[in-house]
Amino acid sequence: MAFQIWTREELLGQIALYKDALKKCASGHSYTIGSRSLTRQDLPEIRKQLDYFADELAKLSGVNGPRFVQGRINYGGRR
Repeated sequence: MAFQIWTREELLGQIALYKDALKKCASGHSYTIGSRSLTRQDLPEIRKQLDYFADELAKLSGVNGPRFVQGRINYGGRR
């Protein structure tokens, strides 16, 4: 397992901050997190950060993302 710099609580806190920023910016408002001021034009950056924190949370939880399984339907025993 890779070294993690975030705790679950920290990640959830960051996700909450960026979700709030996304709501504010989507409605045309500007929003400030720390020293960064985000505006409607920064929606892609906010989404990128949300993806990053969600990925980090998944890594911390031991979830590697979606898994695709290929299967074959057996129609009445024929192969």
